[in-house]
Amino acid sequence: MPASDATTAYVVVALIVLVLVRRTFLMVQGARYSAPRIAAFSAFYLILYGALAGSTIAAAVGVWGDSALALVAAYAAVLVVATWVALPYVRRIVHFEERGPGVWYYRLPLLIPVLYLVLFVLRFAVEIVVFGPAVITNFVLPAVPGTTLLLVVGVDLLYSVSTGLLVARGVGVYQAHRALTARTPTPPAPPLPSPPLP
Repeated sequence: MPASDATTAYVVVALIVLVLVRRTFLMVQGARYSAPRIAAFSAFYLILYGALAGSTIAAAVGVWGDSALALVAAYAAVLVVATWVALPYVRRIVHFEERGPGVWYYRLPLLIPVLYLVLFVLRFAVEIVVFGPAVITNFVLPAVPGTTLLLVVGVDLLYSVSTGLLVARGVGVYQAHRALTARTPTPPAPPLPSPPLP
């Protein structure tokens, strides 16, 4: 692989990691609540996960045939279960503070974002070691022995858990905010000025 392609691959991963580190820092320090932003980042995590899982499934079909398509169900099941299990936990631990009229910020402990970040980096580290940096830029895994592919599938399943945690983070924060604002009374509107006396 040319050095320039390897450099591009590492830069792509580094940029994604920088975005994730920044989001982790914001979530711990306090991020402004915005439902569209939470939905956008949850979609970003799912698209990234889908691209990585799709590359593994495509390689598995090349090695194991159509029976490898069962991985789609396994990946989806792990993702859904992780989201479902983490959702009540996220709703319980998220902390909101109002920093202005109707301006809410939320904070979360380090556990969920750091776990995602570690498993995300681990996923790419395994691929780089096993397949080389080219796999990052073209998202296509070369043909490998089935035992090697099992290693990647195992890491993918862990990555499924961490992605499920981040989806639960987004949904849980949204639900907790809705519950909070439903309980928080809206301040009364200021009285209208009295008409001038005749």
